[in-house]
Amino acid sequence: MAGVRGMLQRVAKLEAARTSKPSPIEAIYGSVDAFAAECMAGVEAGKLCPVDMPVVIECLRRWHRDGDYGVRHTVGNGVWNRA
Repeated sequence: MAGVRGMLQRVAKLEAARTSKPSPIEAIYGSVDAFAAECMAGVEAGKLCPVDMPVVIECLRRWHRDGDYGVRHTVGNGVWNRA
């Protein structure tokens, strides 16, 4: 029975490691949509560029959707790897 419990603990650790961590935007703003809404309010107030900010928001949406916030830079040949 101890072997089964040990196996269940290892599986639980593996499953926990596979779940993605929240992106920095999710951690700070709660969601990408909340961040986008705050940025667009800044655009409307004239604090942010109305040309560039929608592009930046779309890039961040894709960065978030693709999970690229978990990418780490490796030492050596400069190739980026997913975490």
